[in-house]
Amino acid sequence: MKKQFLGISLLFVAVVSGYAQTAKPARADVTEANLRRHIEYLASDKLEGRRTGEPGAALAARYIADQFAKNRLKPAGTPSKGKASYLQPFSFTPVRDPHGAVPMGEVNGAPAKRYDAFNVIGILEGTDTTLKNEAIVIGAHYDHLGHGGAGSLAANSTEIHHGADDNASGVAAIIELARLFANKHENKRTLIFIAFSGEEEGVFGSNFYVNNPVLPLDKMVAMINLDMVGRLNENKLTIGGIGTASEFRSLVQRTLPARQLVATTFSMTNGVGSETTTKAPSQPIFNLQLNEDGFGPSDHSPFYGKKIPVLFFFTGTHNDYHKPSDTADKINYGGEHSIIHYIQSIIKTIDENPQRPTYAVAKSSNTGGRTGFSISLGTIPNYADSTDGMLLDGVRDGSPAAKAGVKTGDKVVKLAGRDIRNVYDYTDTMVDMKAGEEYEIVVLRGGERLTFKIVPVKR
Repeated sequence: MKKQFLGISLLFVAVVSGYAQTAKPARADVTEANLRRHIEYLASDKLEGRRTGEPGAALAARYIADQFAKNRLKPAGTPSKGKASYLQPFSFTPVRDPHGAVPMGEVNGAPAKRYDAFNVIGILEGTDTTLKNEAIVIGAHYDHLGHGGAGSLAANSTEIHHGADDNASGVAAIIELARLFANKHENKRTLIFIAFSGEEEGVFGSNFYVNNPVLPLDKMVAMINLDMVGRLNENKLTIGGIGTASEFRSLVQRTLPARQLVATTFSMTNGVGSETTTKAPSQPIFNLQLNEDGFGPSDHSPFYGKKIPVLFFFTGTHNDYHKPSDTADKINYGGEHSIIHYIQSIIKTIDENPQRPTYAVAKSSNTGGRTGFSISLGTIPNYADSTDGMLLDGVRDGSPAAKAGVKTGDKVVKLAGRDIRNVYDYTDTMVDMKAGEEYEIVVLRGGERLTFKIVPVKR
């Protein structure tokens, strides 16, 4: 008797990425393995939370420098004893005691302690005889909170704050990007890879760099900042700074990788097999959360303050943010792998275009940052160490501060009845302010002390 096979089918669905037309599992495995190795070391107990100025941060700087060397980046730090170095040293006084909430400044009449720190800088020189004189900066901060204290969201905890997402994830990403670009070395412009220190204390490392750059600032065509890119969830990826160059919105959309669902049906009828393949419309891999602003609480802010277009990549806060529980086992390594290749395509597009991105003044959209404020004043704080007030790097047009009469360059010394000695006093005060209520703000302008009425708006 002849067997009849009628309507028997199997359905298989394959996912193909838009940036990889053929599957390359070996390469993907290398990238994910590298990310895991870097993050597990940087977020390990051995480095004790990488607090700026402490031994764990020095170990992290040495590790990053070693990785830059392995990837054949040219050392671009400050020469030491006549030898090239990846390290750019700087020193700073924290505006808070790193181990508590005590404001810094003079302690018992003596100057507060200064801490030594290092940015780590490596260069991949451009191959185009003209464009190599311009540069794209690719950065991430490597410091975190040590054993807690100032900045910690784990009350009274002295445990190691591992900082796997914040920001071992970003550092691992720039190391991997350096490897990917160095392997081909086809970049036309010079790529400057920087691991910043002192970000958690007030973006001290990036502030120092923009005042002591490797190449003149007018040769910087863009700055790409990666801060917390290890917790991709529901494919949501925030990109800040898209309003800082007129081409950026189109750029991030045009290079956005997509996946296509391919449905293949196998059927057998009367012993004869057949195959039918159908393709669904392509779907973007990431659900982009776009933010125009070029200012924010991370290392891109000082660059934008110098009129350099910036892009900031961020996968969002989570319950482990600034707590000991931000550990390497919670990183979405596959998600970060996808983000790296997306950023690589963005950098390549900027690099290959003879026309540099056109700087633009971005609108403030009040989204995408890591601030916990419910209100906005429209001020851009200067994060440099201070004990006699907080300087304003900018005041947004049409903001409450601008309407009150506050100007760029003013130094805020009092807000809502509280003395302001530094950026932390300022932000602590803003947390308790309410939208729609009137407050006094006192500033120093030149030698004059001025008082204004200011009404915060809801963020």
